[in-house]
Amino acid sequence: MFVCKECQGVLVPIAIEEIPEHLSKEKKLLYNRVCDCECMNCGKVYYGQPYDGNESLNVVRKTKKLSE
Repeated sequence: MFVCKECQGVLVPIAIEEIPEHLSKEKKLLYNRVCDCECMNCGKVYYGQPYDGNESLNVVRKTKKLSE
C-alpha cells in the first residue's frame, strides 16, 4: 500500500498502464506496469508509481483510466 508523502493518506490507483499487445504470453506475465495514484485524503496525484511489484519507478507510460 502506498502512503501520501504530504499528509500520510492512503493512495489508490486511478489509472493503470496497459500491457503491450506485441509481447508474448510469457513476457506479459513478467511485465511490470506502472499506475497513477491519488491520495484519498488530500487529492494529490502521483504519476508513474510501481503497480506490479516492481521496486524501481519506470519511465511514465500510457495508462488507462479504471472507470473505462
